[in-house]
Amino acid sequence: MCRREAGYSLVELVLVIVILATIGMLAGPRFFDNDAFDERGYYDELASALRYAQKIAVASGCRVAVDITVNTYALSQQAPLAGHCDPTDASFPLAVRLSTGDVVSGTAPGSIVTAPPITIVYDALGRTNLAADQVISVGSRSLTVEASSGLVVTP
Repeated sequence: MCRREAGYSLVELVLVIVILATIGMLAGPRFFDNDAFDERGYYDELASALRYAQKIAVASGCRVAVDITVNTYALSQQAPLAGHCDPTDASFPLAVRLSTGDVVSGTAPGSIVTAPPITIVYDALGRTNLAADQVISVGSRSLTVEASSGLVVTP
């Protein structure tokens, strides 16, 4: 009687090792490079901050400014006087805070660049001070702030 041996040949084992090494070489760097994830996170954070600024302006009746620089953003608000805000007041001395008490601001991680540097002001109706729709680039991504409605459009 002839008995067959079960198992893998040396050629099959070497071939599997070569295939796994090739996959690891191509896919491995994607797990260690966080730039794409950081860029998407900051992009979403900035879009949320713009939407939050509009909501705070509508809810409070006071204008809210969003200052966007190359690698930071910050929200500030007019100071109310006797429960109302002066629409001619151009100062924004109060930092906008979350319900947790944290100031709404952010810094881009790593080498992520936001362009153009701009200040967007939302009024009590949620409109902006922009003359035309504004495209803001965050790294390779972009969002649009509509001038008339203040709507933040993200693809």
